[in-house]
Amino acid sequence: METFLEALRDTMAAVGGRTVIVASADLAHVGPQFGDPRPLTPGQLRELDAADRRMLSSAEAADAEGFFRAVAHDGDRRHICGLPPIYAALRILGGHPGRLIRYGQWPDPNGTVTFAALAWYAPTAGSGRPSAVSDQP
Repeated sequence: METFLEALRDTMAAVGGRTVIVASADLAHVGPQFGDPRPLTPGQLRELDAADRRMLSSAEAADAEGFFRAVAHDGDRRHICGLPPIYAALRILGGHPGRLIRYGQWPDPNGTVTFAALAWYAPTAGSGRPSAVSDQP
């Protein structure tokens, strides 16, 4: 991981300018299709929502180690397949806070997958305010 992160940082520095980092990954994979004994109940789906949102709060804070701990807390019982790319992106972001745009669940009797969209914006050079997609030329 460290070799990859160092190479990415070196590449970003060599290219210069603004960089967009995309970590496209699912969150939880739970239910019989993913090795769990039975389908999730509506109450368990609510618990899954709460656990995912606690984990995502660390991501919004750009806290890579907090994100990792949130996944490890329950022994990765939720099978968070997006841990590696999300953790790497958070390490590269340099602590810039983000925001949760959308969280969702795709419930199915055989297995539920959760997902989210988050965005982090670095301050625009010299402005002290975050850049936004609408600021792009």
